Amino acid sequence: MIFFIRDTLGVGPANSVFTAIFFALALVLMLPLHLFKRLYMPNVILFNLGLGFLLLTLYYFFFMNAAGKSVADIGNYVFTFGFIILLMHVPNDVKDTLIMVFFLFSFFTNITLVYSLLTDPNWQPGMRAAVSFANEGAQPGGNPHITARNGVMCLLSAIMMLGTTKGLFTRLFLFFSILFGLGVVVISLAKSSYLGLGIAATAYFIFRFKFSDLASAVSNAFKFRNMIFIIIVLVAINYFLSRYGDIWGLLLNYWDVFEARIMDVVFTSTGVKLSDTADVDYSAMGRVSGFGEFMETLFSWDVFLGRGYKSDYLDVPLLEAWVSHGVFGFLFFAGFNFFLLVFSIREVRRNTNPLASFLAFFFLSMMVLLATGGRPYDIAFWFPYCVMIRFLGIRYLDSYKPSPVVRSLKPVTT
Repeated sequence: MIFFIRDTLGVGPANSVFTAIFFALALVLMLPLHLFKRLYMPNVILFNLGLGFLLLTLYYFFFMNAAGKSVADIGNYVFTFGFIILLMHVPNDVKDTLIMVFFLFSFFTNITLVYSLLTDPNWQPGMRAAVSFANEGAQPGGNPHITARNGVMCLLSAIMMLGTTKGLFTRLFLFFSILFGLGVVVISLAKSSYLGLGIAATAYFIFRFKFSDLASAVSNAFKFRNMIFIIIVLVAINYFLSRYGDIWGLLLNYWDVFEARIMDVVFTSTGVKLSDTADVDYSAMGRVSGFGEFMETLFSWDVFLGRGYKSDYLDVPLLEAWVSHGVFGFLFFAGFNFFLLVFSIREVRRNTNPLASFLAFFFLSMMVLLATGGRPYDIAFWFPYCVMIRFLGIRYLDSYKPSPVVRSLKPVTT
């Protein structure tokens, strides 16, 4: 949404200053009347590990830093710490409405993306979908990973709401939103989001799917109300494909491009050429060279304390946490993500509430990024992480209740 307002509508300066103002305004709107008077319990394990990693990297930022203390880095820490502190003031009952807020914002942002593409003279069908940055010297084509992640949010939040919605037209709208979000993910051509959705779907079928649910869904499909819903969906899809058949072909073309890029990654990483057209993927090549930097660090004295804040850009956050911040940085960051995985799988199995389920599947979808892109202290990681610390794996928020223990009473004899 920031990119749409800043770069497409041209409101405000096309630089990081506008982004910082936008973030600051969001934090101001979060300020409660009971500041530091009433705090709510987060997930203690995630809170301790996450805060430990942030404080450790903040120490490195001030005292073991050869990269320089940029204003952007200071802003990242200010906004991250400010966000997590204010989240501790958010009341528990927000779990019942926050999933709807996620959906509405992500759906609206998907619409702004479509508007941005239609008004961008440099964008053509077949190119990666993203809002083009307006500032001079910016990367061409914008950032498709942010676009894809927003599509994933729209898709997952709509699925969570679909399971608790009974209105026919509301269900139709949510079903359309799921397809809309999936379409945004497809045209973004972000390999990490493709793989992330695959991981989330696999987790669902392993830990939650039951054949009894399939039999129940088939029987419910023949109910009058559900049959009307299915018929309307099929008619709408048939009408859409008959009128805009070239869009289906375009989506298939995007899949072919994605498949070719996967072959390039395999060829770059392993040297195995699975297709005649496979070529070197320079993005994957950067990560391969980053692994070499990690191995060099592993067999040097830097393995204990690391090389310092942002010493090397590996594009693999898990490895960079070790290379830059040593074994303790790696243990904090890897341990944090390991317990996030544990709590996410537990939530997928139990399905305690829609918000926690959404956060669990969203983490599974973004888990690929830990090995494929970014830095361990990026806001793109820590804003979602902060919300997960506050609302994921917290028993007093869960609707899940263990079975009561039944004790048999023995008759009293005299």
